[in-house]
Amino acid sequence: MKKRITPGTILYWSAAVIWFLAAAFPLYFTFISSFKDNSQIFSAFLVPSLHPVFENYVMAQKMAGILKATANSLFVSGSAIAIMLLFCTMAAYVTARKRVPFASVVSGLLIAALMIPIQSAIVPIVQMVSSLGLKNRLWTLTIIYAGLNMALVFFIMKNYIEGIPSDLDEAAMIDGCSLTKIVMLVIMPVAKPAMATCAIITFLFTYNELPIANVLINDKSLRTISVALLSLKGDFGVLYSVIFAAIMISLVPTVTIYLLAQEKVEKSIASGMVKG
Repeated sequence: MKKRITPGTILYWSAAVIWFLAAAFPLYFTFISSFKDNSQIFSAFLVPSLHPVFENYVMAQKMAGILKATANSLFVSGSAIAIMLLFCTMAAYVTARKRVPFASVVSGLLIAALMIPIQSAIVPIVQMVSSLGLKNRLWTLTIIYAGLNMALVFFIMKNYIEGIPSDLDEAAMIDGCSLTKIVMLVIMPVAKPAMATCAIITFLFTYNELPIANVLINDKSLRTISVALLSLKGDFGVLYSVIFAAIMISLVPTVTIYLLAQEKVEKSIASGMVKG
């Protein structure tokens, strides 16, 4: 039996195709432009080059040290995510289960922190780091990024943990588990979808962050990916082809991490819909 094609189906697939083209075009344009020279990019911007210029990728490494910058960004992002997930999961558990005094007040203060624009904190952060002589250190960025994203991670983890039956905690206590073991061995395995969601959201922020890293990192060997990309913009011109090649290199970790965590994120969204 053939399925009827209704106006709703046509509208659905039309919207899906338009959304796909809008999302895929920037990636396609970046990819084909990374193999062109500057003169070809805008003269034939939809057509791939018949003579690809692989030298763009070599120049991206020579001019901006894009591979080292990518490694620096991955180190900072990975470290910040690990710190946030560890501390925020523990904090979210004790507040969700009301195991600390004034748990509601603590939750309210952390959630209120979400309303503070990050841009308003840049100046005091830079002044504090400079006065302590902690510029040009990757671990400084790690701590700052972890602190800036903790409120959001706490909010997501707390809401998810509240949906986990407390019977699991009680069973673990009967078996002799301490509070730390309950969080590590019971809560974290169950909360993997929420943790994956937090990891992706915070990774995108820390990996792409520019203003703080641009001010605190002056050493070329410690540049993050955003600062390295900014360095490719000269005073007398812009090498678009080299920039596009550098962007393609920087996209590899982002796409890879999303594909690895995609299933967990979908489970987190689905579980949130069921809970709602």
